[in-house]
This record gives sequence, C-alpha cells and structure tokens, in this order.
Amino acid sequence: MTISGFSITRLTLTGRGVPDAEVNFMAGLNVISGPSDTGKTFITQCIDFMMGGSKAPKEILQTASYETVTLGVRAKVDDKEYFLERSLRGGDVRLHTAGEADRILSEKHSAENENTVSHFLSNLSGLTGRKIRTNKLGKTRPLSFRDLARLILVDEETVISEESPIFSGQVIFSTAEGAVFRLLLSGVDDSSVIAQVDPKVSRIRLEGKIEVIEVLVERTQEKISELKLDGDVASLRKQFDSVEAVIESASAELSAEQESVATLEEKRRSAWASLRHVESRTNVLSELQQRFELLKTQYSSDLRRLQAISEAGLRLGQMKEERCPVCGAVAEHHDYEHQSPQASPSEVADACHAEAEKIRRLLADLHNTLVDNETEVKRLKQEGLVKQAELDAVSSEIRVLLQPRVQAAVQKLRDSQSAREPYRRALDLYGRLEELKELISEGDRPKKAQRADGAVVVGSSEIEQFSKQVDALLRAWHFPNLDRVTFSDSDQDIVISGQQRASHGKGVRAITHAAFNIALLRYCMSRSMPHPGLVVIDSPLVVYREPDADEGGFSDDVKGAFYRSLASGFVDAQIIILENEDPPADIDDSANVIRFTGTEVGRSGFITK
Repeated sequence: MTISGFSITRLTLTGRGVPDAEVNFMAGLNVISGPSDTGKTFITQCIDFMMGGSKAPKEILQTASYETVTLGVRAKVDDKEYFLERSLRGGDVRLHTAGEADRILSEKHSAENENTVSHFLSNLSGLTGRKIRTNKLGKTRPLSFRDLARLILVDEETVISEESPIFSGQVIFSTAEGAVFRLLLSGVDDSSVIAQVDPKVSRIRLEGKIEVIEVLVERTQEKISELKLDGDVASLRKQFDSVEAVIESASAELSAEQESVATLEEKRRSAWASLRHVESRTNVLSELQQRFELLKTQYSSDLRRLQAISEAGLRLGQMKEERCPVCGAVAEHHDYEHQSPQASPSEVADACHAEAEKIRRLLADLHNTLVDNETEVKRLKQEGLVKQAELDAVSSEIRVLLQPRVQAAVQKLRDSQSAREPYRRALDLYGRLEELKELISEGDRPKKAQRADGAVVVGSSEIEQFSKQVDALLRAWHFPNLDRVTFSDSDQDIVISGQQRASHGKGVRAITHAAFNIALLRYCMSRSMPHPGLVVIDSPLVVYREPDADEGGFSDDVKGAFYRSLASGFVDAQIIILENEDPPADIDDSANVIRFTGTEVGRSGFITK
C-alpha cells in the first residue's frame, strides 16, 4: 500500500511590529466559522497562494502591516513537517524543515526543475512524473500540482458554479482537466498516448520542410562548385586517400624527428642541471670565503688589542708609587678597606701573551682553510666552464641541426593537411547532398496516418464506484428526496435523482459540489490511489439558509448531518470547511472548530484586533 498525501498544520502571517496571525489545523475535520469580514476567505486565498497560485491574496485593511505568509504541511509518508514561506507580494517560496538545508522553490511548474512548489507537493501526493493529455489529438504535458487545485481547493464562487467540479469553464483547458479527473479515478496517466498530427497541418509542414530542404540542396551544390575540384565522388575519394597517405608519411617523419629532439633535450636538461649544481656550490664557497676573510680581520684586530694591553701593563709597572687618592696615606699606611684585589701588570702581560698565542693558532688554521677553499672555488669555476660548454654544444646541435628538420617536417604535415581539407569538405558536402535528397524522396512517399491511441478511458466500474461514494455522502447528509446518483459522460458531472446537478439552485449546487470533491477524496483513499489527501471548501452551506425559489425547503438537520458525517468519516484525511454559521456544538470533541466572533468577545477573526 502506497502512502501518499499531506495535511496542513498551520497558516501564519508575520510582519514587523505586529503579532503573528495564525490558525492551526489537525487531521480530520477542521471548521472555521464566523460572520463576514473575519478573514475566512482570506485564509482560503492564502492556502491557494502557498500551493503555487500566482494570484496573491486580496489586500484587506487588516493585512497592511503583514509581509510574509507561512504554510506548514505534514507529509504522511514520514510524518515530517515542512514549512513553505512566501512574501504576500508574490515570488518564489522558501522551504525549510528541521535538520535540512533551506531550499528555494519556484512558483512556476517546470518538468526539468525539481525545485518548484508543484514538484514538492506533487511528490508528497504520489503524483510526480505523471502526464496528462491536453487536446483531442493526443498532445501531452507533465502534470502540475495546479492541475489538482480545483479538485481540492474550492472557493465561495466556484462552489455554486453551474460548471462541473472537474472544469474551470475555459474550453482550452477542458481536455487537460478531464484527464486529471481520469488520472485520479484510474491511477493511470496519459504517458502512453501517441499524439496524432492534424492531416492539414501535417501536409503544410511537410511541404514547408521539402521547400527548405530544396533550398539546402541548392546551397550545398553551390558550395561544392566553389571548391573547384574536378571529378565525381569516387575520384575525389581516391584523391583524398592519396593525400591521407602523404599526411601519414609526414606524421611518421615528424615523430622520428621529435624523438631525436627528445633525446637531445634530455641530454641538455642533464647538462643544465649539472651546471646549476656547480654554480650553486661555487656561490656557497665564495660566500664562505668572504666570511673567512672577515674572521681573519677580526683575529688580527684582537692581536693588536692584546699587544696594546700588554704594553700598557708594562708601563704601569715602571711608574713610582703614589699616595692613596682617598686617604692620602702612603702605600704602607693604606687602609685595607680601600684596597681591591687586582692582578699585577706582569700577570696581565702573561695573560695577554697566552691569549695572543691562542689567536695565532686559530689564524694559522684559518689560513689553511682559506687556501683550501680558494682552491675548491677555482676548481668549481673551471668545472662550470666545462659544463657550460657541454650545454652550449647540445643547444647548438638542437638549434642548428634538428630544429630546422623538425620545422620542415611540421610544415610538410601542415601543407598536406591543407591539401586534404578541400577534398574532405567536398566529400562531406556530397554526403549531405545525398541525405537531403533522401529526405525529399521520403517526403514524397505516402505515409500511414498516426492516430492517438493509448488514451486513458475511465471504465464504467470506476465511474460507478465514484457515483456510489457521492450517493453515500449525500445520504449521510440527509439530502432531501434522494433517489440515486449517477454520472453523465456528456456533462462530466453527477446526476442526482435523474436531474443534472447544474439545473438545481445555488444551495443544491454548493452542497453537491462539496459532495463531488469530498467523494473523490474518499474514493482515492479507499483504493490507495494517489491524492493530496485534503479538501478545502469555502461556504458549502451558506446558501442553504436562503434557497432558490425552485429548490423548496431543506431538512433542518442537513447542516448538522453534514458536519457529523465529515467529523466521523475522515479521520485519516483532512477536510477544512469555512462557513458563516457555527457548526453544531456536539462536534467540538471530534473536530477542530475555530469560531470567529467578529466582536471583542472570543477571537474576533484571523487577524485579531
């Protein structure tokens, strides 16, 4: 059993600086009642708008501050709730649900685009990918969810219409609208229909095609003449093959030369890499040589400084003893607190001589290093000259010997390809010419007329079962003087007790219109057929209060029976009724009843004051 369909969970208006306006729905029967100007019709328009309708809800005074409308829907297949959000001014729809990234759905249906409101709702309804017939010749197109709208969304004007609930009244759409009804009853779409072409149109098209083909033939012959090649197709083919042989020879020659060049290129790359290595090593050693020279200069400076310290110590030792600059006493009477331990001039001289000797050893080692490094730099420079000579020799061989041969082979190949091009072009044109002539020949042959077969026809069994569903509903609603409900193939509408539905007054037309749409929902549910799973009807009972003159009176309990039947018989589907008068109080426990009062008592309307 395939689970399909969805239900509406809530409808919300939001705006800046105003509280949200919201109504909540549940599975089963939902009734919104209240006097005029409380927003009931506006709710119907919003639901239609959010299901892909192009016409925005009519502007009313209370909605001036509201900007966005959001429709919550719950899928039956996975019980997941989705939210469709759209500006009241129109445009695309934002789809969001918990745990998934938001998607932007186009308001316009497109068979190639899955991101549309139509595809989303059709998928929930189990009707994705279906096709319907659009004319008597069998032309088909993909089903759009808007094709289903009039069978699940009925406004207050449509509900009293004399037209069949199947049709919108526009003749150009009648075939498609009938196909949608057949699809819901039978579960079979029009994918297998083969379109029939109008014989007159077909002949005109054929003559037009032949005329165009003849023009193409003439132009193709002109292009062949412009090539100025002698001979027929066979001789041109032979010349083409000869040129192809020359091209193959030139390609082989070019490949051989390129292989030779590739060998020398590899040798040149090797020589270049060796040269770069030598130059890099030379640069490193040259940089070290400069740093070693700086170190040598530093060592020499240190030796001169130590020599100066040693000579200063010697001179200080030769100076006579002076009185203490602090206490004025001679040396033998110095206060020891004023003395500080210090090395003697001779000790300083010895230390300087030792440090100088250490630096001289370092200088000797540095001298040896400088000599070795200089020798290595000279060797590398000489090796670099050798590598450069090898690189120059290989480059010269490539440039002087092989490159001209490669260029000659390339030029030969280009010349042969240029010589081949006219022959190839001529053969292509001759081939096209033969195809065009064959098309003209096929166009002159008589063809068997195609006919539109495979069209879906609703069987008498389906029609009978649907009629029984309508009959059962009307009996449950205590419809007066009911004999039997049948279906008229000519009118595509129900016949009540032998009388056409359209021949009744507004009150009967309204309640029987509701019976038609709700019976279709029950029929699809009972057979597990694809259907959106809900019906929204605006004012199916309002005209019952004032029946037309030819209708006579109605049973007082029709209204109560209407609500009680829907409350108990559609718990697995969803029905939303919008009416002026309140439903009987005894259905409050089995239905979701929202009463608008139009006053300050209770909830005044959809948008509370």
